Amino acid sequence: MRIVHVGLNHKTAPVELRERAAVPEAEIAPLLKRMLEAPPVREAALLSTCNRVEFTLVTHDPDAAIALVHDWFAEVSELPLEAVAEHLYSHASENAVRHLFAVATGLDSLVLGEPQILGQVKSAYDRALAAGTAGHVLHRLFQATFAAAKRARTETDIGRQAVNISSCAVELARRIFGDLTGKRVMLVGAGEMAELAARHLKGNGVGDILVANRTLERARRLAAEFDGHALTLDQLDEYLDAADIVISSTAASTYVLLPDQVAGAMEKRGQRPMFLVDIAVPRDIDPRIDEMDGVYLYDVDDLQQVVQGNLEHRERAAAEARALLEEDVAEFLAWLKSLESVPLIRQIQEKMEQLRREELAKARYLNQLDETQREAVERFSRALMKRFMHPTLKALKKLPEDMEGDLFMGAAQVLFDLDETASRRSLESNERKT
Repeated sequence: MRIVHVGLNHKTAPVELRERAAVPEAEIAPLLKRMLEAPPVREAALLSTCNRVEFTLVTHDPDAAIALVHDWFAEVSELPLEAVAEHLYSHASENAVRHLFAVATGLDSLVLGEPQILGQVKSAYDRALAAGTAGHVLHRLFQATFAAAKRARTETDIGRQAVNISSCAVELARRIFGDLTGKRVMLVGAGEMAELAARHLKGNGVGDILVANRTLERARRLAAEFDGHALTLDQLDEYLDAADIVISSTAASTYVLLPDQVAGAMEKRGQRPMFLVDIAVPRDIDPRIDEMDGVYLYDVDDLQQVVQGNLEHRERAAAEARALLEEDVAEFLAWLKSLESVPLIRQIQEKMEQLRREELAKARYLNQLDETQREAVERFSRALMKRFMHPTLKALKKLPEDMEGDLFMGAAQVLFDLDETASRRSLESNERKT
């Protein structure tokens, strides 16, 4: 049984490809179930954010599982397999576990140490549970992931000075306007990213905050928290000219802001500059708007420039966090390998117990003993068997995560004269239970 991790992110793929591959929440469960219909996949989870789309799969055939995901990316992106494959990465076994731990800790994020990714990883796990595609292995993997991320953030400074994407957007606004005091901001969308942006903006002295959202009630809740004003998306044209800064983060599948809307707003503003940040994937703001005079448009890829200013202190904390993760990765892999050997260990124990009973049955002298004496011989034979078997079973529980482990298991089958067919049935039975 192996874990594979396949996907793309902000480091390997441009925003145009990431928005094609992004999976709406309502479509995640059907996609995960579709993955499980393929023979090589036993369990599946999907993490889809503005910066990454990644599958975590449990399989006995890593190559086939990776090929399956590659085909899906080619299908959804409507690109030839060769063209999309150069943007994909795949990790198996130890590297897959290490990658997921690093993602959850913020070590692989656009902004080093950003805390939001852990919540997104938890949501990915919850969706897999709801879809019925997360079994025993993924459950243990994600619990270990959450524990590793919590440990890294508790024992290092990786999260204490982290800058999230919303704060990067605010930093860009400060570069354009200098002092943000008194500036009016419009948030398009009322989700978590919008809330984070609002907090950073208020902390930098902005004036009014307008919240435009498809659902007015949700806009009202966010606006009330920051003494702002709530709008519907239908009211964008009416109020857009009042905004010095627009930060958009909806889940819309089409553009929310079009060139003619911004052109009309700029005319009303007397060409005073307007700063727009599109942190949604798929993008909310038509990229042609960037060609307008006085308009400064940035998307999530542009935020990379802000990230380059990460402090040296944060890098040192990241190195400390990676060292901690290595310990957690090793611990999880030991458990995973022991799970592989569980059916074999069970079969060896059953075989040895059978032989023990057969030998006792042949011992005719036992008939001359009273019940207490027979029980003593029974206890002695069982204790002796356990003493002989202990080093072997201990070694099987700690098989290394490489080809040697498979060789040891094969050798054990030969040395204990085990039926390979029965062993395979025992393994399949164990998988069904997990």
